[in-house]
This record gives sequence, C-alpha cells and structure tokens, in this order.
Amino acid sequence: MDLGPIAQLVERPAHNRLVPGSNPGGPTILKMSLFIKDAVGRLEDLIPLNLQEEWDNSGYQIKLAEVPLSGIVTSLDLTDKSVNLTVSKGFNLILIHHPLFFHPLSSLNLDSNDGKLAGLLIENKICVYAMHTNFDSSPYSMSRYILNKLKAQEISPLIPHKRKLYKLSVFIPKGYVNAVRNILFKYGNPKIGNYENCSFETKGKGSFKPLEGSNPFIGEPQKTAFTDESKLEILIEEKFIKKAIVEMKAVHPYEEAAFDLYPLYDFGGNTTEGMGAVGNFESKIGFGGLLDKIQELFSPIFINYCGNLNKKIKKVAAVSGSGFSFIDSAVKSGCDVLISSELTHSKAIKANKSGICLIEMSHFDTEKYFTAITKNILTKEFNVPVIENTYENNPFFKYKGGKL
Repeated sequence: MDLGPIAQLVERPAHNRLVPGSNPGGPTILKMSLFIKDAVGRLEDLIPLNLQEEWDNSGYQIKLAEVPLSGIVTSLDLTDKSVNLTVSKGFNLILIHHPLFFHPLSSLNLDSNDGKLAGLLIENKICVYAMHTNFDSSPYSMSRYILNKLKAQEISPLIPHKRKLYKLSVFIPKGYVNAVRNILFKYGNPKIGNYENCSFETKGKGSFKPLEGSNPFIGEPQKTAFTDESKLEILIEEKFIKKAIVEMKAVHPYEEAAFDLYPLYDFGGNTTEGMGAVGNFESKIGFGGLLDKIQELFSPIFINYCGNLNKKIKKVAAVSGSGFSFIDSAVKSGCDVLISSELTHSKAIKANKSGICLIEMSHFDTEKYFTAITKNILTKEFNVPVIENTYENNPFFKYKGGKL
C-alpha cells in the first residue's frame, strides 16, 4: 500500500531521543528516534486537550508512550479493519476521532468485539489516541475543511472557544521592567481581538524587611527598605501560567518576586479555536446552486435540505458531526445556511420559521476527512510512515428499491 509522501523531520530537538546505532567497521553513531510520547506531545501542542468539551474523553485510550514510534494509522473510528491494518504494518499508534471509551470501565469482556480489539491491541503493544471535540474546536477541524472546500472566505469559529484568563500583577524594581515584560510577552500573551503585547504599568513605592537568612537584592537584613517599583499587569491563559511564572522568576532580580494572580470573571473569546466554522462567499450564490456544489464536491450518500431554493446565500456555517444544537447560533450569527448532520425535525421547523436554510448530510459524510487531515499534519511534523484507514465506509446505505 502506498504510504504517501513522508515529509522531512521538522527540527524539534525536544521531541526526539538519541539512541545508539551501529556502524560495522566504524565508530558507534547516534540516530534520532521519535518516541510515541513525543509525537503525542507535539499533537497536543497543536490540538490541545483543553479544547475538548467537558463530557468528552479525548486523549490516550490505550497508553503506550515510552517506546519508539514505528508508524501511525489514522482512522475515524477504532474498528477491526483499522486494528488489523496497524498490526499488518507493524505500526504502534492509531490516531482516531471518536474515542473508544466515553465512560469509566467496570469490567472488560474479552469475548466481546470491543474486548477482542482491546486484547489484540495490548498483545501487539499498540497505542490508541483520540482527538474528538478538541479536534473539532481546532483550526484543523472538518468544519473548516468543508468551508475551505467551498471556497468560503474570512473563516472563523461559529462558537469561539472561551479561554480561561488570569491577570498577573508583578512588582518590579526600576531598571528591570522591560526584561520581565518581554519574558511575559513570550509566555503569557493572549491576543485581544487584533492586538497583542498588551500590558499596563503603574509606578509606586514598595516596602519590605529582609529577615535573617535572606539575600536581598535591595536593602539590608533586619531593616525595612523602601524602593521605587512598577506594577506590571498582563493577561495570561490558564495553560501558560506555570511556565510564565517560572520564566518570570528567572529574570526577576528579587530573591522573592512579589506577584498577584487573579482569575477573571469572564473568559476571552478566541478567533481561531472553537466549535463549527462560519465564512462568507465572495459573491452570493443561489441555495440550489450551493446544493449542486456540495453534491459535486463531497459526494454524500444523501442530502436533505430545507429552505427556499432561490434564496441567495452569502454567509455560510458548517458543523461537522451532529449539529442540531448549533442552529440557533448560526441564526444569531446572521448565517444564510448551516451545513451539518443529524438535524432534528423540530429544529428544522424552527429553522424554516427563522429563515435560515439547512443542508443535512450523514454524520460520516461530514467527518470522513479526519484521516486525510491528520495524515497531512503528521507527515509535515514527523519522519515516520503514516497510513489512512480508507476501508471504513458510511455505516448507512442508500436504499434504491427493488429486491433485497
């Protein structure tokens, strides 16, 4: 089977390990080896787990991290075919969209189909990792893929991911503000709309009394000192707090850096991460023409629709997978049409009343691009073989009449 193009390894020393190799007749050489945990770590940098919904279970399904990565199979679901493909190729990582486990296990029946798959995976030392709603909220999502394929422009999330933000206030002596500010801009600098490097500085006078055993940068032990200081304030995303504080302390001149950390009442919106996608066509297109384009580009097993076929469409939204709960958001965003799957009868009636058009394809037909998208990511990031599991088909078949 064609493994597809294998991109050159991106230089990221932190994600590689040196292992001894042999050179007959010559000196011992060291070769770069990528471990499963390093590849997963890089994926989590690109598609963080904190993007997933609270009910979800993305991440390791069967964890085997401390071994060299031999190859990866990308698959929408974990099935007999994806497991057998991985075993036959001698690979040891399966990257899936839909998690194998959603709830804690009370027992595992090895006689069941899922139990047999789990046994086969464990026997062959194969790691399984899922990227579900965190992938759906990432810039790599199938929702964005659909809109890109339709040549929509100005694509952004339909429901932006809410970043949990904190305000860090740190007190700095004169002459050291820029050093601390620059390091915080590097590690704790969320964009606010179209702006970054946002901070605020106020000047004042600090006091402190170094106690016995201290090594003060300013002042003398057992004497209260007063010094000119600045209070620097900056916003930081929750996931960067620990790193930002460690780096801040490394450049701060005080033996004990004084700082405050405040959780914000509201969370900051994100322009690149979030569920669904919304964009605009360069020029308006008739709803009937859009249906023809979707049939041509995506070849779905079926298309259901509601709305006026003559309506002109400018703003379009897409939600891969089950999207009935996003109709109201699409309406509020001023969308002319929503493309999704598993839209319900009552929601369709409500959509008709609101004036938005709906296009429904099967769940599979809105998510079948996961394997190709993730393969593209992996081949750009790692110098390992990656295979798509292209054997999976839509679980539903279109009945055309006649004898069964």
